[in-house]
Amino acid sequence: MKDITLGQGLGKIIFGLNRDEISQLIGEPSEIEKMDGDKDSGAMEAWHYDDQHLSLSFEEDCNWKLTSITSASPELLFEGIDLIGLSQGEVMEQMEVFNLGEFDMEDLSSEILLEQSLAANSDFSLNLFFDHDILTEIQWGPFWDDEAEMPMWPEKQ
Repeated sequence: MKDITLGQGLGKIIFGLNRDEISQLIGEPSEIEKMDGDKDSGAMEAWHYDDQHLSLSFEEDCNWKLTSITSASPELLFEGIDLIGLSQGEVMEQMEVFNLGEFDMEDLSSEILLEQSLAANSDFSLNLFFDHDILTEIQWGPFWDDEAEMPMWPEKQ
């Protein structure tokens, strides 16, 4: 089991680590997905670790540091609770218990992907993805300094 720490990371995988540090820590990814930047943001890389149901994202604008973690692993714990596979209602009740405040709900459904939704909380850099009312993925990142418009990197351990 692995514990999500909001603003911090996942176990030894800490936001702000660079690609070399991540490679040394958990090895090479199954796949590297490269995305070009545009006028609003720089390029991005997503490292997928398929066996672990884990994706790590690095952004050019942040000097290729780890800026988000996405997981669909049922072994992931959030405050000691396995949320993957729970209904949207159950998950949102837990978010209330954790005092995480308001979530913005967004319908992501399309003709191809039916009944897809997102619960986003920018205060805690947390996104919850639901498929047919069931939590399928959790994505989180470092806390954000709105004034500086920069991530607040956690201290390396």
